[in-house]
Amino acid sequence: MRTFKTFFVLVSITCISNAILGQAAGNYFFNQSKSKSDVSGGIYDESVYRGYVQQNQYYPTTVSSNDTAFTLECNAIMNVKADEYVMVLGTSQIAESLEDCHQMINKRIDNFKQAIFTLGITNQDIYVDYISQFPIFEIEVEKKLFSKTYHEIPSGYELKKNIHVHYKSREVAEKLMIEAAKNEIYDIIKVDYIVDNQAQIYDSLRQVCIKSIQKKVAELQKLGIKTESQYQLAYENMQATYPLERYSTYAEFARYNTGSSKMGSKVISHYNVPALFYNPLNFKNYEYVVNPVVLEPVIQYTYSLKIKYVLKKR
Repeated sequence: MRTFKTFFVLVSITCISNAILGQAAGNYFFNQSKSKSDVSGGIYDESVYRGYVQQNQYYPTTVSSNDTAFTLECNAIMNVKADEYVMVLGTSQIAESLEDCHQMINKRIDNFKQAIFTLGITNQDIYVDYISQFPIFEIEVEKKLFSKTYHEIPSGYELKKNIHVHYKSREVAEKLMIEAAKNEIYDIIKVDYIVDNQAQIYDSLRQVCIKSIQKKVAELQKLGIKTESQYQLAYENMQATYPLERYSTYAEFARYNTGSSKMGSKVISHYNVPALFYNPLNFKNYEYVVNPVVLEPVIQYTYSLKIKYVLKKR
């Protein structure tokens, strides 16, 4: 038992209810949106995120006959559907004893695992990650003549675990969430999108950009511009943008009324959960777009190639 004295105590208890957001966003988005600046309705600014600089407009190549060097550039993007997914679910349990905590949470997790086995999920596709356990204290007040003494009395324990589920079909996600809710597992922390052939994707984009620059060199030669170089410098930049990074918020014009006009009816509280939509990268800065139609969240692979030609002295 821990004891401390004070003449005034202000106790503030904040209850946060987690909600299911976009499949790829999850509760992780809700926390990150508080710490990241919201630019144009999104939590990430494309021009500064992870050092990725994106020009506001694509500038064509300008070459003068008096130049001693010039640079050719090509930017390409490919939208790729995920081959596999990993959903991370979070759950917790409160009980008077630590043994009861483990017993109760393990029972719910086991029931959830048995339910999703019918969806083609195997034991090898599930991993339970032990997160934390800690005691819960209640405050007892002992009043004296000129002061109050507050005693922290252990009243129970709270146990937290995360459940990682691997699946290959996007349609399985909704069924997983339903079975999780049946077992009082409500937090969808995030969904990781996995692509098996990432190296091949970058190779494809590289070949597209190489052919584009070779074509530009040929077009310049048709204009009579000398392109015989003393040496060349090549710069490339590649990046993958995942759906978790591309969810933006929007203002809802129609929201349900949390009040009630009927006697005896229950009122459902509306929590401060952002309204989201998937907002993929804009294509305005790319010459080549592979798989341009985006109906579902995808991984967006971008590749940029710059070649600087230092011309031979005449």
